[in-house]
Amino acid sequence: MMPVWARHFANNGGFQFIKELPSGDLLAGINMDTAGAVVARMDANGEFLWCKSYIRPKGMIHDAVILSDDDFIITGYTDSINISLFDPLPGTFQPKLFMMKLDGMGEVQWCRGFASNTNRWYTRQWSRIQPTLDGNFVLLATLGQPNSNFFYRPFLMKTDQNGDSLWTRSMAADNYALRTRDLIAHSDGGFAFTGNVWGTLPDINSSLAFVFKTDNEGYLSCVERPYPVQIVDLFPTDSSFVLTSVDGATRSPAYLNDSIFDPFAVYDACEIILNTVTYTFSTKMRVYPNPTTGHFTVQFQDPLQAESYYSVYDTMGKLLFQRRLPTGATQEEMDLTGFSPGTYVLRFTDRDGVCYERVVLE
Repeated sequence: MMPVWARHFANNGGFQFIKELPSGDLLAGINMDTAGAVVARMDANGEFLWCKSYIRPKGMIHDAVILSDDDFIITGYTDSINISLFDPLPGTFQPKLFMMKLDGMGEVQWCRGFASNTNRWYTRQWSRIQPTLDGNFVLLATLGQPNSNFFYRPFLMKTDQNGDSLWTRSMAADNYALRTRDLIAHSDGGFAFTGNVWGTLPDINSSLAFVFKTDNEGYLSCVERPYPVQIVDLFPTDSSFVLTSVDGATRSPAYLNDSIFDPFAVYDACEIILNTVTYTFSTKMRVYPNPTTGHFTVQFQDPLQAESYYSVYDTMGKLLFQRRLPTGATQEEMDLTGFSPGTYVLRFTDRDGVCYERVVLE
């Protein structure tokens, strides 16, 4: 456990991430008090190869995806503020979530900004970015209360390789405040993210940790809501920035005691939130024949709107498959032939919400 090398700095700031490049070099994201978002490339021994500042003076850096030795995607906010959680936000505070591509020397290839007009970004909490199975990207961030520096709801967005939005998702729960923390892209094409929820919760809790899992279109199983953002091109310039390090670290012994805790209580977050908030699919429907031997029809009372689709789940909640529904459709032919007899859940989603129907396969 002897240190191989160590650096410390007298500057006011902190490292947000350090990631290893294919060559063995290191890429670091650093937030500085006067230099904004800083990206540095170091060799395997921690010696700086270059160090550059972007979006001065209050830009914040959060996360990165390493594409190669010469391509990095960086995320963060263009502005930050240091006021109380409950103080009103000044009208001049209009931060943007940004996504920036750098080459191997730290030069900006492109930068997209995402402006949120209704709920300004909650900049006290970092964003996260992950590559998706189809070669694109998904970003997780936290939207704030409309007028105060307080977190409010999760925001999930998928972009293409040029930073253009493919879809955005959010979840709304009027009596709860949610803050996101971490994100993974799941092997089934969906996404899982963690965070904290505040509000009236079971067993006299006022705050609990949560984990939400989406399908491969970013939809949640409850209280999901589209949340559009405005995309603008940003033109940050890189400025060389000097960080002077002091070598060395002091090693001290640490003494630990094991602790055994009772099992954690686990709650269904959708059940909690759905006690106060519900959203419904924009049109009524009927399923026939039901029960079915495999083939059945779903008939819609009104023609479907844009961005409609359905998902099929088994009784354990496992997603079996998804299909898009054509705009204007009045019915959809479905087929569960080949699946085991039992009850299946059909989940229909459009821009106004979701609804569920059960179908019995004999």
